[in-house]
Amino acid sequence: MYPVYKARGAALLAVAAAMAGLAACGHTAPPPGSAAPTPAASGHVTTAPAAKPPATPVPGGRPSATAPADRVISSRVSYPWHWPNDAGHPGSVGHSGNVPPVPKLVAISAGDHPRDPGERYPYNRLSFTFTRGFPSYRFSFGNALVGDASGQTIPLAGKGVLHVTFHQAQAHTAGGGPSVASQPPGHLGLSRMVAWAPAGDFEGVLSYGIGVDWPAIHANPQLPVRTVEVEKVTSQGQHLYIVAFDINAGSHN
Repeated sequence: MYPVYKARGAALLAVAAAMAGLAACGHTAPPPGSAAPTPAASGHVTTAPAAKPPATPVPGGRPSATAPADRVISSRVSYPWHWPNDAGHPGSVGHSGNVPPVPKLVAISAGDHPRDPGERYPYNRLSFTFTRGFPSYRFSFGNALVGDASGQTIPLAGKGVLHVTFHQAQAHTAGGGPSVASQPPGHLGLSRMVAWAPAGDFEGVLSYGIGVDWPAIHANPQLPVRTVEVEKVTSQGQHLYIVAFDINAGSHN
């Protein structure tokens, strides 16, 4: 099994050639309580051809297709399909220039993409939408999710956990309340992503865990993961920066 990683503090697709078909399957539900293009990321980053951009989060309901008035500024694959625990190509994407106020998380959404045309794999997705810019982030597989503040194991369905840690980011307002206006239920029930949970939000480090499942015959599958970044402007003129985490929901080799 994977070693236990302690989650530290804490969704995006490359634009299709005609930027059409901007729809995603998924579900969201509201939680209690809510520029210019970002410099190129450092580290292991590869620009790749089109991938399906995320839907616009809709508080209190399912995400709808991107509104016609929304405008995509940029879209890229920031980490191509790969097993993020590979020491030679770890799950890490860096961004420079983030100073106070740091990127603020305002929405989380989930989706299933079983048969998207042109995609290498069927996949499940969890997307994180920020204001102010893209944060840096790291991600890797482990056995369990551990709370940053408590040091206690956080129960999470699945046989393993994809740990996601955002740096120079926050999920709270200046008053200390939650900034996330919409999010899916903790139990996702997708074929690969079965659950998710927050693990920390302290001093610019924002942590989450995604519970991952697979057939029991595979005790230690090296599941490929991809990340996609999309910057867009809404019909109200707000810049949004979306980081999507995709996990292969087909082959586990």
